[in-house]
Amino acid sequence: MEYDVLIRDIFATPSIIEQLSGRGGQSFFGADRWLNTTVLSPAIAGPGAAPLLGAFMRVPVHTTPSYTIYQVSNKGSLTLDYYRLPDHRTLVYDRRTRFAYWEQPLAVGSGNPLEVTAAQLKAICPEARPANIQKHIGPLNTAMQKYQINTRLRQAHFLAQVAVESDRFLVTREYASGKEYEGRLDLGNTQPGDGVRFAGRGLIQITGRDVYVKYGRYIGRDLTQGTNMKLVEQEPWAADAAGYFWLIYKKSKDLNGRADRDNVESVTRAVNGGHNGLAARIRYTANAKKVFGLK
Repeated sequence: MEYDVLIRDIFATPSIIEQLSGRGGQSFFGADRWLNTTVLSPAIAGPGAAPLLGAFMRVPVHTTPSYTIYQVSNKGSLTLDYYRLPDHRTLVYDRRTRFAYWEQPLAVGSGNPLEVTAAQLKAICPEARPANIQKHIGPLNTAMQKYQINTRLRQAHFLAQVAVESDRFLVTREYASGKEYEGRLDLGNTQPGDGVRFAGRGLIQITGRDVYVKYGRYIGRDLTQGTNMKLVEQEPWAADAAGYFWLIYKKSKDLNGRADRDNVESVTRAVNGGHNGLAARIRYTANAKKVFGLK
């Protein structure tokens, strides 16, 4: 992500809006929830006349040699800040991960060198059906950009793991009923029926009440109520939940670090808790490294 280091350097305060909103003149949030910034310009009507408020115009709220931020939005939350750039794209900064990502992913061919194409994903997982690849490729690119899966080696390991966990991108809910998870305190299943209710879902099969509660808080949805947990079976949540699991829920396992060390067995243990499907994970990782031109 091209702004990663710069964002880390300048957006480290608790409230970015408070830091930036007063710069350059008077500021107010409009009906669209984007900050409007005005400047005072002297309009001299005659000798001794006082400066008058000039025409409303947008001025930068932050400028560096590399980019300029023109607007900041209060549509965010305690954890997300939104920045509109001069080319009208919106950059989202997540204070929990100290990482920035595009609100809308860059299109293929737009200059993002890490965009994975449908053809590349098909080469990585040849058994995957084209329709399923098309369904997941966009959300997967967004998730990789958002959750710091931002090198080709990290992508190779991540895509290999989700390919196996989703049975070659065929399912976003595990085949088993989940009854075997009943009473599993290590998964947070403390209430009757939790095993089935919080069976594996998403492209990486998040499992158990604990991860559903935490991911729900992260996206601002209560995934424990009604049928809300089934959202994780749908895109973009299926891919996003996989990224959340990879970077945040399994933070102590340092999955990106394991991927950087190029150890499929180590990554598999952290994702799966064992070695299920290890041969396929090794094969898909090797396919991805070949597709991406890695040794």
